[in-house]
Amino acid sequence: MKLSIRKTDQIDLRLLLCVFGVTTALAAVLRTVQLFTNIEPHTGFFAAVDWSVYVLYGLLLLSVLLLTVLPACSARIPASRAIVRKDPALVAASGLFAVGLLYDAALAAMQIPALVAQNNSLPVGTLLFSEGLLAEALRAVCGVLAAVYMLLLAVSYAKGTKQFAKFRLLALTPLFWAMFRIVLRFMTKISFTMVSELLLELAMLAFMMLFLLSFARIAAEVNPKGEMRKAVRFGLPAAFLAAVIGLSRLVCTVAGKGELLADGFAFSFGEIGFAVFAVVFLAQQLRFGRPASEEPAMAQAQPEDAAQPNA
Repeated sequence: MKLSIRKTDQIDLRLLLCVFGVTTALAAVLRTVQLFTNIEPHTGFFAAVDWSVYVLYGLLLLSVLLLTVLPACSARIPASRAIVRKDPALVAASGLFAVGLLYDAALAAMQIPALVAQNNSLPVGTLLFSEGLLAEALRAVCGVLAAVYMLLLAVSYAKGTKQFAKFRLLALTPLFWAMFRIVLRFMTKISFTMVSELLLELAMLAFMMLFLLSFARIAAEVNPKGEMRKAVRFGLPAAFLAAVIGLSRLVCTVAGKGELLADGFAFSFGEIGFAVFAVVFLAQQLRFGRPASEEPAMAQAQPEDAAQPNA
């Protein structure tokens, strides 16, 4: 049974950005304080289950719910068509995400020699699959290819053209990058009971993949009907979680307290680059997108026509 949600014009871009900004600021500050005061160095475990644990998880849950539900109730979501215009904001955001992807790919590439050195006595199959060597390599490759696509997107918005729509396969590489990251996190050898970083990253990557799938369908114009609303509903929570994770780790790293971060969960510019890109992309779509009445129709196969010989 399909649920009917009543939509209102009161939920617009300003309200969504306000909710995103306030919740991100609160959660990022609390998470940073928690890293400095209530996290065991190197392990990522909470030193004690104090008030900050309950407040943080409550704030994260409330924020994700708000950022997911509000777009579903908004009547201001445009058609699922990527804007075509000269847009300096999207040029900068796409370039920043490209830099973040390259940074993350470099981190993955540096992990490969370490994995080989630590497990050189294992069979090749075990090393590739059980120890995550193959996933790490594919993460690096997809990160580089995704960065190439983001640069193509930046060039397109610098010129005001629609060239990015021609690269349909490359449009999927940011999604593949996120997929291999979540595969690696599922292989992380650590307890779920008290750990914080792993749970936060898994939630972030799940929303990130959903957003990047909708983004790819919109950008490549492959059955994009209904994808813009999905992109907003999943993109804002993904950007929120990415910003909280990225900013808190950045503060620890810049402050010379990188040892406070869990082993294997070092700062990556990929989270911040993604958060900026997702927010700017969605904001510009909501500002300059085509009206919802121009929502593209779902492409349908017509086997009868295809079976007929050409005249």
